Amino acid sequence: MRSNATAIQEALLGMEYPRSKKDILDYARSHNASENIVSDLQDLPDRQYESPADIRNVFGEHREAETPERINEDIEKIDRDMESWRRQ
Repeated sequence: MRSNATAIQEALLGMEYPRSKKDILDYARSHNASENIVSDLQDLPDRQYESPADIRNVFGEHREAETPERINEDIEKIDRDMESWRRQ
């Protein structure tokens, strides 16, 4: 997920609810949302969304799931960098 919740909410500003995933994607595209936002919206589960908070909650769940993986990747990179510095 590349977009933050605020950017997604701004891209969907003015949209009425409830909406399906397809409706949300169509709205975002027709209102010139960035490629990153459209790509992130494509990752939404295919269901009905009742409010902006409903969409935000889904993105919050994705972010929480990504966090440990990203932390581990960062730790691995730091370990590689430190090992490289030790060799110098």
